Amino acid sequence: MTGYPTKRERNLAVLTGYFDAMTAGGPPAAMDFYHQEVVLEVPGSHPASGRYEGHEGVAEFGKRMRELSGGTFSLSPVDLLASEDHVVTVASAKATRGGSALEWQRVIVSSVLDDKLFHLRFYESDQAAVDSLLSAEP
Repeated sequence: MTGYPTKRERNLAVLTGYFDAMTAGGPPAAMDFYHQEVVLEVPGSHPASGRYEGHEGVAEFGKRMRELSGGTFSLSPVDLLASEDHVVTVASAKATRGGSALEWQRVIVSSVLDDKLFHLRFYESDQAAVDSLLSAEP
């Protein structure tokens, strides 16, 4: 055994480092964990769904979610998994809009490139409920 971390261990360290940074300093502190050419795919028909590219795109997505939820959106990791090529976050999400509240499970499958989160795709446990909440009148 060489004592060097495997790619799987490095990938898991990227993901745990990201969530540690989010806890300590919020989105600005976690931005360094995204690759410069990051792609974020957000499914659904709500106003924040779509494809976001680069650090500017990730920041725009965060801004839209804050606006849509009145700052109530939160994401708490439940399980963090890693392989040689991907990391997976199973998380508990919640938000409030227009007097309605929703809690759901979000799975994020991400590829890692150069020890940075590169391509992220969300999977919502109840996409219709998320779309309805985030599309409701405030």
